[in-house]
Parts: sequence; C-alpha cells; structure tokens
Amino acid sequence: MEKPCLCCRRPFNPHPAVRHQQYCSDPGCQKIRKRDWQREKLVKDSDYRQNQAAAQREWRSRNGDYWREYRKRNPAYTEGNRIRQRERNRRRRSGARIAKMDELRGKSVIRSGRYRLVPICNPGVAKMDELIVEIGVIARGCSMGVQGP
Repeated sequence: MEKPCLCCRRPFNPHPAVRHQQYCSDPGCQKIRKRDWQREKLVKDSDYRQNQAAAQREWRSRNGDYWREYRKRNPAYTEGNRIRQRERNRRRRSGARIAKMDELRGKSVIRSGRYRLVPICNPGVAKMDELIVEIGVIARGCSMGVQGP
C-alpha cells in the first residue's frame, strides 16, 4: 500500500518489516529523517544530549587544529568569512541592528518593575542552554495576578 513520503511527498511502498515507516528510501529523505530524529532526541533525552556533548569534547581534544587546517585548505572560505565579518563590523559601527536577541540598545522596551517569568517550550531553538520566557507585567497591588493580553 503506497503512502506519501514526509520529506519529498512522493508515493512509496513501506517496507513490511518497518512499522510506521514515513520516509522513502531516497538518500536525501533518509538524511532528513535522521536529522529530525537527532534534533528531537537532543531535546527530549538528557542522557543522549550529555553523550553527544562528551563525544564532541573528545573529538575536539583529538582534533584541536582542525579549523586551522581547514582554513589553510580552503582559502576562499576564509576570505569570504573575512569579508562577511567586515560587513558585520561596518553595520555594527553604523548603528544598524544586528540579529542578536540578547542585546538592547537605546530606550528599553521593558519598563522597570516586577515581572513574572514563565518558561515557554521551544524545541526549534538552536542553543541548548537558552531559556525562553514570556514576560507579563504584574498588576500594582496584586502579588499573584498577571496583566497581559
């Protein structure tokens, strides 16, 4: 019985031994399936996340000069990176906004006062150690109520 692949949307016949198969056997689709599995596993499984971090630390300790050698072998990459960095520096000096979420310049958009911080689950965040919160102003004279939309 054919069903559409979650990646390419082309119909495929699932392998009888693979229950709930959702991706076809195309290498590109399999690569995306694995990437999505790993992303979800990193979010949900703290042991897996710790093992991955340990494996990365071990690899970096064995390959400390990897990036130095990579830049030597790929001068076009290095030069392109220098050009992009110069452009970022130029924009920063000119006062243009850089896509940096933890930097506020000029007038603060948040008034001083008491706030209640509520964690929000966001698995699409690239940083594992980032905590995203919703900020709501606490009404004056009220210790528990939250003003908001």
